[in-house]
Amino acid sequence: MPVRCLIIDDEQPAIDVLENYIKRIPHLQLVGATTNPLSGIAMVESCQADLVFLDIQMDEMTGINVLKILDGRVKVIFCTAYSEFAALSYDLNALDYLMKPIPFDRFVQAVSKMRVIDKVTQSNSVSEISNDYIFVKTEQKGKMLKIAFDDIDYIEAMGNYIAFVRGRNRTLVYCSMKDIESHLPVNYFLRIHKSYIVAKRKIIVVENNCIHIDNQSEKLPLSNTHKAAFMQAIDSKLLR
Repeated sequence: MPVRCLIIDDEQPAIDVLENYIKRIPHLQLVGATTNPLSGIAMVESCQADLVFLDIQMDEMTGINVLKILDGRVKVIFCTAYSEFAALSYDLNALDYLMKPIPFDRFVQAVSKMRVIDKVTQSNSVSEISNDYIFVKTEQKGKMLKIAFDDIDYIEAMGNYIAFVRGRNRTLVYCSMKDIESHLPVNYFLRIHKSYIVAKRKIIVVENNCIHIDNQSEKLPLSNTHKAAFMQAIDSKLLR
């Protein structure tokens, strides 16, 4: 499977260089590029990106802020002319930090880390996952539960646990939102708040900063942090 690459950089010449590099490597696939960081956040999901090449100093929003909003959903390689953010980027689990102008051999070295990570992730996986379900460890020792993605209404953070909400059923799992989000298919789910992930197909009403979910009476909050990416993600379905 090719690594699906997205470029977010407010300078078109920098995008052109990266596009050329990506096209020269067979296992990389360019799925999108934008000079607008807000559009880029939404494109991570709509393009199903695996890897983002991200500038840091941008007018609309810094790359550091973009990385925080993405919250582990995708691997990031920073591409910047400024060296002072290098230490912070590694604290935020960036895959690599490339200094402009970027030499091709250094680019190759950075993207090769993605292939290594994929192999380690596959070999060390503790949960059986396919395209339509996941196995989770329950509070009962030695018991694992199969949860179909189609059955999930939403996922809620509850302290050190998350709750899978399926109709009237709530299944608690000792896990962080960041951990579970990396295992969810991006075409099924949307992050709407630091404490909520919703199933796209279960959304029935969007009202101001609230989301109404099918089979659920309560309204879920749509935070300002996630609203732009959410609206971009549903834009193609909006009848004007």
